[in-house]
Amino acid sequence: EKTSTLSHDDEVNGTKKKKRKIDQGDKKCFNDGFTIYKGGPEALNSEVAEKRILFLCYPDEDVYAGEGGNIEDEGSGGADDAREQMSTSLGAACLEHFKGDTIIHVGELVGDTISMDQAPWGRSSGAEFQQRLYAEYHCILKAKLMNWLHVQDSISVWKRSKTCSIVFQGEGDDDHDEEVEYKHIPEDEKLPCDIAAPCAQHLL
Repeated sequence: EKTSTLSHDDEVNGTKKKKRKIDQGDKKCFNDGFTIYKGGPEALNSEVAEKRILFLCYPDEDVYAGEGGNIEDEGSGGADDAREQMSTSLGAACLEHFKGDTIIHVGELVGDTISMDQAPWGRSSGAEFQQRLYAEYHCILKAKLMNWLHVQDSISVWKRSKTCSIVFQGEGDDDHDEEVEYKHIPEDEKLPCDIAAPCAQHLL
């Protein structure tokens, strides 16, 4: 097995400490216990990944204009096959395989962009990814990052949403009851609704 060692200097307590990296093909191991695994979205199928947090930083920078659009049920394969065929989004592919509960996202999200002509869904994450993120998760934290003048990046934390069913009783004898699923978001995981720009804070 071919291995290679790279090192760089770290200043620790006034002395220089060498960190070793060993390349083992599909992973790189550091002597401080940190390991980098090589792979694509399919790597998220593992049981180990299910217990981890998925961190996505600008996953779809090349498709932020929103190619792919809405996910529709096309052909006999159903929505899952249609999604697989249409997807040009790394972020959406990661959501397809990720079975964990928490996602950290860095970049622009829909509604934050200041250039609708260039990036209606933001500059970092495609429409397909964001539609699924908002449908299956809820945001519990969002903080502004340092940005260039034309960018509105943020870091946000998302938790997978549980669902609950509400049954609406039919109005007449011929009407059937309708069962609809909604997100169930605990009160301590809801973002505040009351927000205002500094110029309008006195109205709250």
